Amino acid sequence: MRKSVELIILDSEEEYRQEYINIFVKGEPYLLRNIPVVFDEKSFGHIFFEPADESEKKGKFSVRRAKKMHFIKAMLREEIEVEITHEIDRGTIAVFCVDLDCVMYLRNRVGTGKLQIGSFFDFGRDHTKMYEKQRRKCVPITDAELRELIK
Repeated sequence: MRKSVELIILDSEEEYRQEYINIFVKGEPYLLRNIPVVFDEKSFGHIFFEPADESEKKGKFSVRRAKKMHFIKAMLREEIEVEITHEIDRGTIAVFCVDLDCVMYLRNRVGTGKLQIGSFFDFGRDHTKMYEKQRRKCVPITDAELRELIK
């Protein structure tokens, strides 16, 4: 079966920010295995920014990540196969998608029964090495364990 996920190419950081707000913050509700996933405007600066190097005080906007924001939608809808795991030491849920070469981390919003997007990134040039590095931090989690965790 043929599957596709849209890349989005815009002219500026502000246009990507507005796309994120329209699709995720103001758009339809998103679920992961029937658990609500929330997005807020301020998270844009974390999701689509790369860490700073020693010469910079703060991270910089990543067009590479922002072009792939629709991957998040496809992963949550499970239009593309995903693997849902638990990063126990940080308490986050990691949603890996090998076909899209990326991972999305979701934070537990304790006491709300919801998850919130924390970060999203692709594995870049050295896909296998980065995938394995991220995957080693995580353990499999069942749907029942996931629901119990976010109560």
